Amino acid sequence: MIRNLFKFVISFLALGYIIFCAMVYFVPQLFFYNPTSIEANIENAHKSSYPAQKVEYQSKDGTLLYAWYTPPQDGKPIIVFMHGNSYNIEKFYHKMLPFYQAGYGTMLPEYRGFGGIEGTITQQGLEQDALAAINWLNSLGIKNDNIILYGMSLGSHMASYVTVQSNFKSLILEVPFDSLYNVVKDRVFIPLPLEYIVKDKYDNISLIKRINIPILIMGASNDKVVPIARAQNLFDNANYPKNIIIYPKAEHGNLYDYHNYKDIMKWLKSHEKA
Repeated sequence: MIRNLFKFVISFLALGYIIFCAMVYFVPQLFFYNPTSIEANIENAHKSSYPAQKVEYQSKDGTLLYAWYTPPQDGKPIIVFMHGNSYNIEKFYHKMLPFYQAGYGTMLPEYRGFGGIEGTITQQGLEQDALAAINWLNSLGIKNDNIILYGMSLGSHMASYVTVQSNFKSLILEVPFDSLYNVVKDRVFIPLPLEYIVKDKYDNISLIKRINIPILIMGASNDKVVPIARAQNLFDNANYPKNIIIYPKAEHGNLYDYHNYKDIMKWLKSHEKA
């Protein structure tokens, strides 16, 4: 009786283990993404003195996308902000306000699966959506060497991926990681075949080694989502010219509260002078 019960428990646990691993592989959307499914409300941005316009364009596979856009002034570059694995662009437009006020152009592109856009979230899909935003800017006559890529968290991958495709002005990475696989490995203590079941690894290390434009990495030492060691490792593998700023008390999502935008503008101006 006890032996049969023991066999049943072991079989049940083994089946649960297999099902869990299969779900991580086949349905990563349940584990790695937390999108806001409704469309971002641009009226809220307008009420906060961010006069963006909604623009629409298509990804490579025909997925209809949108972004919030403000044109640059006086020949200033445009900053393209790529957000992370949660919310939609409405959550992040405040981060672009200081740059808009300083005359920079700004763009917040949305991804498939976020903000009311149809589609399944995958690494390949998000990469193509990020490229589509740049292609739209190019259609306006804006050249890549006048575009600054700014990626936050998971968006650090999309910004880095786009950067290796052409010669952009500079790259800003906020609370980035070296690879999603490493972040998962840091946080998961149950023995799982992570190398095989984490299908979309978002490998930023391989990308950063191919980038030769100015790079600014900004990390939070109190980051509970992406350990600061992941940002540091990414920085260590980056090519010069590069800078890193670590905010001692900051957490994953609150670098704006520490006025990191002031450090960004100071860094941008130093490279503009150079």
